[in-house]
Amino acid sequence: MVLRELHRTAQRENHFTRTSIWRGFLLNTDEKRRIDRLMGSALLDDTLCDLLVNKRDASVMASFGLSLETQDWLQNIQAGSLEELAQEIALVA
Repeated sequence: MVLRELHRTAQRENHFTRTSIWRGFLLNTDEKRRIDRLMGSALLDDTLCDLLVNKRDASVMASFGLSLETQDWLQNIQAGSLEELAQEIALVA
């Protein structure tokens, strides 16, 4: 749900030219749901948000059941805020 809205926003703002997208990375439906739960939880919890955005804590990502490939991808996205991270994710999701 969160990703869907951000994806629409990214489309409207033409963010598809960003170079930080991991080309060729595909998310399956279950992984998209896990990311959506993670992002939704980060919106509601400042500590979780900090662990995700600033520290890119793999244990947080793993606790939401994300694959190692997805964790690696998320850790390498250049973003300074939860919104920026969500926008980058929405480009792939």
